[in-house]
Amino acid sequence: MTRERPARLLADSRSAEPRARLAQAVSRAEFLLRLSRTVSAVQNPDRGLAALVDLLLDEVVDVAQVVVRSGPHHLVCSGTHRAEPVSARRPLADPLPEDLGATLDTGLSTEVVLPRSGPTRLAALRSLLVDEDLVAQVAASEVELLAVLPLTARGRTLGALVVGRDRGGDFSGSHAFLGDLTDRVAVGLDATLLVAESRYVADVLRRSLKPARLPEVPGLQIHSHVRVAHEAQAVGGDFLDVLRVPGEPDDLLVLCGDVTGKGVEAAVHAKRIRNAVRTASLVHQDPGSILALTNRVLVTEADQDEVFSERLATAVCGRLQRHGDDLDVVLAGAGHPDSLVLRATGGVEAIAGEGVALGLIADADFPAATTTLHRGDSLVLYTDGVTEARGVTDFFGQDRLESVLAAVAGMSAAAVVEAVALAVSDHLGERAHDDIALLVLHNDGAEPA
Repeated sequence: MTRERPARLLADSRSAEPRARLAQAVSRAEFLLRLSRTVSAVQNPDRGLAALVDLLLDEVVDVAQVVVRSGPHHLVCSGTHRAEPVSARRPLADPLPEDLGATLDTGLSTEVVLPRSGPTRLAALRSLLVDEDLVAQVAASEVELLAVLPLTARGRTLGALVVGRDRGGDFSGSHAFLGDLTDRVAVGLDATLLVAESRYVADVLRRSLKPARLPEVPGLQIHSHVRVAHEAQAVGGDFLDVLRVPGEPDDLLVLCGDVTGKGVEAAVHAKRIRNAVRTASLVHQDPGSILALTNRVLVTEADQDEVFSERLATAVCGRLQRHGDDLDVVLAGAGHPDSLVLRATGGVEAIAGEGVALGLIADADFPAATTTLHRGDSLVLYTDGVTEARGVTDFFGQDRLESVLAAVAGMSAAAVVEAVALAVSDHLGERAHDDIALLVLHNDGAEPA
């Protein structure tokens, strides 16, 4: 049975009375306005396609399928007026049905007359419809004609719409209406997809800038805390890294640093420095030499790239080598706050780095200092976001930090990190803060043989 609403909107009224043509024009205009509002109101592409297909099946056609490109996927939503629409995401690498893919490639519309039955009807449907269940539903229906309509906005075909009507219905006299319909759908979806793709790019960037997962090392607890200044961006300019020394599987290289600035730009620069340090560690094993080579890379980049010409960074780089229960530590600093050694007995020793900030002087030296972590000792590396956290009357400061550490001497790395993070947070209250990074390595002693 022909449904009344689709029949009225798609009827060929060219030979009808003027009053009937006017009524149809009003109905079409009202529908197109409703269509534009529906497509534009939803910023999530999947939900936008579902709302579009729902509306088309309810008021215009008996079969609908919409396919659009979004990031690394084709988004698909399809259905018939007899069943709920189905949504899916397909990797771009998975080919679309041949004739549907041709429409996306050429941007040309077409109409396909379906054979009444048999393998040729199935083949025709499979050349246009993505979902095999939809192919089966349409094959069993009375649909005789499918229109394949490109969705084109800003000069590019971003997708395609396939619509069909049950027996007795066609699209003659409706091409101008369908043209207006696809134009509005394309403009609305283009805006939605643009927002979605911007969010996708930002999410990929944020994930790529987050610190790498800390390794698990027998006999050594490693725990960290990072709190960014711009929490909405989820990334900042402080950076941490722990990696095994190439060619020395029992040795570790640790890095803690702070780039000038905040937010995404600082995070990008921090990522470049982490990568430069990792590359330098393939050439040198001494932390001072690693920082020197990294510094030369940064100075060269600053000379060649205005974006990074004023970007400086402080950092401390260390190498840990196990000898029985002890860990020999070599530390080199580049304008960074003192590294702290928390003894199991409660003492706190500061190790000052003597080098200048990275990216400042091409031939700068980064002298190294040495110490030993005995069983139960911890090495504490941090950025100035900890000591310069502003309270009501003063900064958190190194003296307060050492007092907090002394109270948790001998405890696990996680307990030390939690104690410092809570103390800094209490000191800050609701005040704005810089990026904060903290790395604690606690020596549990050698694993039993």
